[in-house]
Amino acid sequence: MFGKMPPIQGGVSKATWVAATDLVTAGHTVTFISNANSMGYGFRQMGSASSIEATVAGFAGKLEIRQLEAVPRLSYIPWAPPYLSQLLGNAIAAAKSRTPDLVIGWYLEPYGVAASIFGRLADTPVILRHAGSDLGRLRKVADLGPLYDHCLASASRVVASKKQDAVQIVLDAGVRRESLVQARGRRLDDSFWEPTRFDFEALVEEAEAFFSNYGFERDFLKMLTDWNREGLRCSDPIVGSYGKIGIAKGTYSLIDALDLLADRNLPVAYRALWSAAPDRFAHAFNHLASKKRLRGRTIILPPLPPWEVPAFIRSCSVITFLENNFPITFHGPQIPREVLACGTPLILSGEICSKVSFAAELADRTNVLRAEDPNNVAELASVLELAITDREMRASLSHHGKTLSRTIESTALPHDPLIDVIRSM
Repeated sequence: MFGKMPPIQGGVSKATWVAATDLVTAGHTVTFISNANSMGYGFRQMGSASSIEATVAGFAGKLEIRQLEAVPRLSYIPWAPPYLSQLLGNAIAAAKSRTPDLVIGWYLEPYGVAASIFGRLADTPVILRHAGSDLGRLRKVADLGPLYDHCLASASRVVASKKQDAVQIVLDAGVRRESLVQARGRRLDDSFWEPTRFDFEALVEEAEAFFSNYGFERDFLKMLTDWNREGLRCSDPIVGSYGKIGIAKGTYSLIDALDLLADRNLPVAYRALWSAAPDRFAHAFNHLASKKRLRGRTIILPPLPPWEVPAFIRSCSVITFLENNFPITFHGPQIPREVLACGTPLILSGEICSKVSFAAELADRTNVLRAEDPNNVAELASVLELAITDREMRASLSHHGKTLSRTIESTALPHDPLIDVIRSM
């Protein structure tokens, strides 16, 4: 199996890791080959290693993790990490001691390409699985699209999104109808129903050392550290967010809206897990730091392992997910499902309200709060104000949100769909 895994941040990394453990639980032996330990800071999770080591140990030899070794920078010119060659070389070495019956590649670059090539070398069936950005963005690059199409068309099975525009892309790539699998998604991990405490004080302390690896300037790092320490003293209702940041994620509008609330002397705190390259992180935090009224109310942490995210969600009074004007139409983020499962009130952009698979079940001010256009800062501030000042509203949103979550998760698969795909081959 080629793919992302923690400490890489994001939904694909989490889902691929869960799929690998599901496969082992179902009786398979998995060799997982990844370049995850090469992940630079910004999209690297803080504190993943010990839990992964414990999981691997618990599977008693049925799950092997093979990470790529570091190649010295500028070993050849023009320099780029030779991940594709390394993934293939690692797989060839692994196959000498354990002959594969099946090859899986999840996310086309470089994992799906590596799986496709290795499948031919080993004369082994290949299953490919796409995400949003590889199929919707990278495939549009002239030098990448023809190779991706070839890999997809030659795979034994392609596990694709249920959204019709994604299906059409893989069909246009040459994937045969009989090779295309549109499976139901897996239900959320059990951690979303296991109450655990989120220790902000310990994590703020740990993050100080972690952020020192980002390459921030000394004055910026001190400012970030000071803001986080001062934020620990705030006990006001918490507006939370997590995941990648940027304009299309509503990060800047959320900061501006929170500043409006602080200007009205409303009790509000902001706590977040930000995933971004160091320069983008610094740009967003400098925007936050320009809002002096938010000092002493704010804690910004780096990405955390997926099994710690449920505790963060439950620590917040309300979670926002404000993605808007996102260029990939079939992008299907899991954050709304995760928040609903935890019972934390959820504020969604109008775009996400209409995009999620359970859009017809969403009801504004019943199981979700809708901020139609997050770029309308005054409107967003009004929705936030309702969420933080109306305790009864929050209780109602929590109750109805969890009810909706139970319905959603009851129709999801109990395990990753790869298990059923393999059984059908």
